[in-house]
Amino acid sequence: MSTSWDSNKTEDAPAPDLYTGEPPLKSAHNIWAKVQNDLSYALGANIHRSWTGRLRVSDACPGTVTLVAPSKFVASKIETAFADTVIRLWKKHDVVAPPRKVIISAPISTSAHKTESVTVIRPTKRKTTHTFSSDRKAPYRSAGTGTGTYQKTSTHQKITTPQASLGTLPNHAPASHALNLEKAAEPARKRFTFDNFVVGPSNELAHAVARQISGETMPSYNPIVFHGQNGMGKTHLLYAVKQAIEENYIGRRVHFLSSEEFVNNFVRSVRNSGREAIESFKSSLRDVDLLIIDDAHFIADKPSSQEELLHTLVSLVDAGRQILLASDRHPDQIEKASERLKSYLSSGLVCKIGSADYELRLRILDRLIERRAKNGHPALAIPKNARDLLAAKINATPRDLEGAFNQVIAQAEFLGTPITLESVQDTLSDSRYTMGQRLTVDKIQRVTADAFSITLDDMTSKRRSRNVARPRQIAMYLCKKLTKRSLPDIGRRFGGRDHTTVMHAVKRIESLRAEDPAFNTRVEAVEEALKS
Repeated sequence: MSTSWDSNKTEDAPAPDLYTGEPPLKSAHNIWAKVQNDLSYALGANIHRSWTGRLRVSDACPGTVTLVAPSKFVASKIETAFADTVIRLWKKHDVVAPPRKVIISAPISTSAHKTESVTVIRPTKRKTTHTFSSDRKAPYRSAGTGTGTYQKTSTHQKITTPQASLGTLPNHAPASHALNLEKAAEPARKRFTFDNFVVGPSNELAHAVARQISGETMPSYNPIVFHGQNGMGKTHLLYAVKQAIEENYIGRRVHFLSSEEFVNNFVRSVRNSGREAIESFKSSLRDVDLLIIDDAHFIADKPSSQEELLHTLVSLVDAGRQILLASDRHPDQIEKASERLKSYLSSGLVCKIGSADYELRLRILDRLIERRAKNGHPALAIPKNARDLLAAKINATPRDLEGAFNQVIAQAEFLGTPITLESVQDTLSDSRYTMGQRLTVDKIQRVTADAFSITLDDMTSKRRSRNVARPRQIAMYLCKKLTKRSLPDIGRRFGGRDHTTVMHAVKRIESLRAEDPAFNTRVEAVEEALKS
């Protein structure tokens, strides 16, 4: 199937279209460029960029034009949500009479005898789904042409893909996915190493202490407690110490356990009601060179378990064995801990891991990108302004920052969209990470349209009925009030209107708000919805 038009090709060139004087494929490309501009206004820039903007003209003939989506998922989404708008705008610009039928499809697989799905969309808005064998070399044809060997299925049948069994990959999966499955078998904690820990002013003391613990046999401070809110990197440092010792000091005994394991093992030994079980539990904790306990603050919930922890600490310190613990708060702030336990935990060295500053968050993002590249993913093309936005807005823990980063990357990888400043804003717009993020014209149009029960198309249309014109004016007013967009820019985003139209809308809404309390209440409700 031809996917481009060469103006220099004369041999076997298609006959020019009677209406445009151009070959059908070139004519279709020109029309599609105009349709895309209208789609950006009708659907909003973000929606168009994520969905309809990813369609490409693949083939054209006097009766049909084929638009190919990058995947079945995208094709299905466009077919169910945006097909009517695509058809309407295509009919607007297509001078061929009658307008050509628009076919939206997923790309054809090159594997022999693989069944694909094609959605045929007619200008009459009737949708018919057909299946075909991908080893056929003939181009797509619409139903009813009298050619081809289509096997018709139910009109309402959805595009489906056979579900891969566990441990297998679909035929279309890239090689990097196989690598990811192989790596998934590795313990997730293996990445918690000193090389992967990003150091900044908020954690440099804890990092230096952890380095020292992993390199010496006689403790300088004992016990040592790392504390800070969840997601700051405490567990990362604990595992880094464990792995460094196991790699560099063969024979040095390290016992790592969580507070839950500590409590469960202690309760189990007590319930066995035998001295041998209790002694076995104590021996597992004390016959070591380094004892590491994560989330130690949970052990203080029960008097018996915190008493056993205290006895263990005293025994190990007296024997010259190192103790390293992590807690989400300073020992003095563990409410249920006894004063004796608090005093003993604070008698060694307490290191706080504080909030990551902007520069540290930037370096964490760079490390996340580097790590994905090492794990078999292609290099991520993240613009500097998009990266800076993530670091500036995700003013939380490194774990939260990684979660926000994963959201952005997943949007790009699964949907094939490039990462831009706008895509980052759109991806995170509904998440807890972006409270206070600046509003966009697209969001104001969407929220206002929903509040007044009109469509996004109405926001950019030429309709002047009051039930459409008034919400449009309110949206323009809110864009001027809540964003930094200029009047000409706002006008362009409302169907190419002049800046004087926006000025009139702003003045009209201000006047109505002052005169009509009920109207003012409705505008306030929309504004609150945008700010919430």
